[in-house]
Amino acid sequence: MNQESPVLIVVDDSDDDFMLIQRRVLQTWPNAALIHVDNPADLREALEGVAPDIVICDYSMPDITHDEAARLVNEYRPDTPLILLSGHATDALGVLAMQGGIRDYVEKSKPERLVPAIERELNTRKLKHEKAQLEMAHRRAVFFDSGTGLLNRLGLETTLPKLLGQNEGRQDLALLTIRLSRRNVQDANAGFSIKKLGMQKTLERCQQLFKNDIVCRWSENLLVVITGGFDWNRPLSESVDRLDSIESELCRPFVIESIPVRPSIHIGLARIGTDGTVPADLVQHAQAVCAVLQADNKGLFNALQTSTHQAAARRKAIEKGLAHGIEHNELTLDFQPVEDLSTQKVVGVEALVRWTHPTLGRIMPQEFIGVAEDSGLIEALGFWVLEHAVDRLLDLHQKGHLLWCAVNCSPGQLLNADFAKTACEHILSRGLDPKWIEFEITESAAIDDMDRTVQALKNLRSYGCQIAMDDFGTGYASLNYLRALPVDVLKIDKSFVMDLLDDPSSQMIVKAVIDLAHALKLTVHAEGIETDAQRQTLIDMGCDRLQGYLYAKPLDCNRLLEWLNPIQNKLI
Repeated sequence: MNQESPVLIVVDDSDDDFMLIQRRVLQTWPNAALIHVDNPADLREALEGVAPDIVICDYSMPDITHDEAARLVNEYRPDTPLILLSGHATDALGVLAMQGGIRDYVEKSKPERLVPAIERELNTRKLKHEKAQLEMAHRRAVFFDSGTGLLNRLGLETTLPKLLGQNEGRQDLALLTIRLSRRNVQDANAGFSIKKLGMQKTLERCQQLFKNDIVCRWSENLLVVITGGFDWNRPLSESVDRLDSIESELCRPFVIESIPVRPSIHIGLARIGTDGTVPADLVQHAQAVCAVLQADNKGLFNALQTSTHQAAARRKAIEKGLAHGIEHNELTLDFQPVEDLSTQKVVGVEALVRWTHPTLGRIMPQEFIGVAEDSGLIEALGFWVLEHAVDRLLDLHQKGHLLWCAVNCSPGQLLNADFAKTACEHILSRGLDPKWIEFEITESAAIDDMDRTVQALKNLRSYGCQIAMDDFGTGYASLNYLRALPVDVLKIDKSFVMDLLDDPSSQMIVKAVIDLAHALKLTVHAEGIETDAQRQTLIDMGCDRLQGYLYAKPLDCNRLLEWLNPIQNKLI
């Protein structure tokens, strides 16, 4: 609506009266547009063609009544004010008309009242418009993501109950979760801008693929889609084909600035109704399904299998129990010794967290740590491990065993801007020098956000902590990344050690890694040592530190002390 150029429809059977109205209006609003009609057909056509700001209608006409005019205005342009104008109707009839929905009444004998009446309605309409705009802006700010225009979490939590209420009994709805990652560029030399553009293109592809569905940006890297067409009571072949198509389309590679970019996407599925109706519960279940598929390296169509949803339910039980276990100290720490080959002595230990669930029993770390990472509990779990590792290490020092202790550092911890300060201040507060703590990071965690990772590692090293890259050779790191990262120790994954004696390729890889690490002035640490022959081979190759069942299985602190004392900290 433009108050400087209002649009008015005048319903009047008199050309003279229309000219008088037009003259008065144009004196006040020179750019106003007036449309003259005198019958239902012309009024209908005018209302279909323009959105008037005001309709002015004569009280009595031969071809159309003011009641009929009001009905047409309400049908085609509801909320448009209608001013009644007449030279014959009484004030009583005018008031009666206003009670029936007419906004104002002006007698033709008092034309000076017309312009103020129009001004009043224009101002009222402007205020309503501004209020509606503010309400819309507020709604967008509350229920929509500012970066993409998609529904946000609160928007979906508001929309889904309404959708289910309108489609009660519908059995074909599914909730998909689509987790996006910036670690999706095949060329390791691609910069942050390429990865960011890859993320944007992947997001656009999701929006296009699900343009007829409800799409929500649940969090920074997680999209949620509500889509139909899945009949859980019919043969699964049709649903399998559809899920295969979705997965194939979303994972199709891009080429950006001549660099191949393959989207790193993880998709989960929850059956609305069967797996819940509350958005947060459905998202949690779909994420659990996604984690099960990822752990077993299975395609999305396996989300249709009952066994997958049973495994997802187990993950959710683990997540719920783990939060309780961390809070109530149900976890325990075991320690595995590390030999320094230059002295042939035990010089350190690796802290390994253990947990026995009250009903599920003993749960392996590789299972519950993955749950902790996906559920946001990893920071709480990591700090619990650090706290208790520091206390146990102090006990060992007080008993004469001056060992360092390695603890794992998750991506979530590492990229928390306050992590280094919080962790090292806790170590210092317990009376331990941070030099006795070695933080282990994985390759994938290191390169997910290189700039922040490098800064975080520098912060840890500034306190005197050692940094080890764990499981080297199993992830994404290139030599270029390794050179850029401020690490002190390179840990060779046990998968290479396992085949060391039988596989010439493994021997060449291990030797090359050891030589590379030494060229970069890094300490080389091999895991998974189980035989004397493996130990000797690694000694011959120049490895610096060894760890594995050849020395001891992970031990609790008391058993570690018993193991350490008889050998007087000397292995050979």
